[in-house]
Formats: sequence, structure tokens, C-alpha cells
Amino acid sequence: MTITQSDLTMKNRLLDAAAQLLAEQGISSLTTRKISAAAGTTTMSVYTRFGSIENLVNELVLSGFSLLEAEMTQAEGADDALTHMVCLTAAYLQHARQHPALYKIMFGTIALGEFRPVKPETLNTGKYTLELIVGAIQRLIDEGSIQPGNAFHLANEWWVVAHGYVLLELSGYFEASSSIPKVLEPLLKRFFVGLGADAKKVEQAIDQGIKGGLA
Repeated sequence: MTITQSDLTMKNRLLDAAAQLLAEQGISSLTTRKISAAAGTTTMSVYTRFGSIENLVNELVLSGFSLLEAEMTQAEGADDALTHMVCLTAAYLQHARQHPALYKIMFGTIALGEFRPVKPETLNTGKYTLELIVGAIQRLIDEGSIQPGNAFHLANEWWVVAHGYVLLELSGYFEASSSIPKVLEPLLKRFFVGLGADAKKVEQAIDQGIKGGLA
């Protein structure tokens, strides 16, 4: 079956509507009637494009991680490995800021109840996205910017740092503009210096990566 641009547009409208409803009204809003009404279409559109609410939620999570990966990929390219890593961090935060409801759904901070994705391929998608960070960490190790270590484990440590900051900002505990220099930048400096990076180079990377990525 040929998928038209119209099909893709409607599919995205339904996904956006579901994400917004979940963020504003919770799991009780996840019905074909409410989703289709919010998207300006019929309930049949939900079944035609997804088959069920469960499949729609699964697709919503997958689309979120695909978007995150695409946005982080666009942030790649810095000549300096440390700046490259900071740019990826900025892209991660920017994604969460631009798609707060979707981000919370991706990581389960908005309750999905019986619709929570359990398919292995969906649960693994977030881990695959982390491969960008694993590669960036390995580059730091290979270039001698940080001490040798397991890149995968270090990438997971970075994820804890980035995700923790993001959730606190999205939840309103951190004020977006003032918390960057007061919390995020010192946190990143301690993280990379703790791994053996030169403090001055880390400061320069943060100055370029954060200010450029979150302008």
C-alpha cells in the first residue's frame, strides 16, 4: 500500500493530539473519540492508521526517540571532541524543551497505564539513541581527552545527568535561563573533569556548545 503525504500528515496530527491530551488530561483522555476530535478527524482515522490505541501510543514513543536522534545527529560535527559532546547535551535539552509532553511520554513520567509500551523494539529504541553518546564518549577516550573507560557505561552516566536536569527543568523546579549557568554548566564541568578532562578545555567547550546549542 502506498503511503501518501496526506496519510503522513494525518498520522502526525493524531500523534500530536494524543501527546497533548495525555499531557493536559491524563490517561483517561486516551480514547479514539477524543484523539480524533482533537486532530479534527474521525475515529476511523485512528483505526485506519494505527489499528488500536495501544499501537498509537507505541508509535508515539517511537516517533519521539526518532525525533530526538535526528535532532542530536544535526548537532554533530564539532571539530573538538569535548565541544561535540556538549553540543549533543544541548541538543538533548533543546529537544525536551521543544517537545515537553512528548519527552515525558517517552520516559514514562506521564502515566500511560495499560497502554504503556512493552514491545522490546520500542523499549530498545531509547537505548539505540544512546549510541550517539557512546560514540562521542569513545571519541573522547580515543583522543585522550578523558581517561580510558567503558564508553557505554560512561554514556549511561551522562544520560543520568542530562535526564535528571531535564526533568527538573520541565517540572518547574529549575528556571530555564538562570539554571543553565548555575546548575547545568557546573554539573557538566564536574562530570567531564571527573573523567580526567582538562578543566580549561571543558570550560571552553561548554561556552561554545551550550551557548551555541541553546541560543
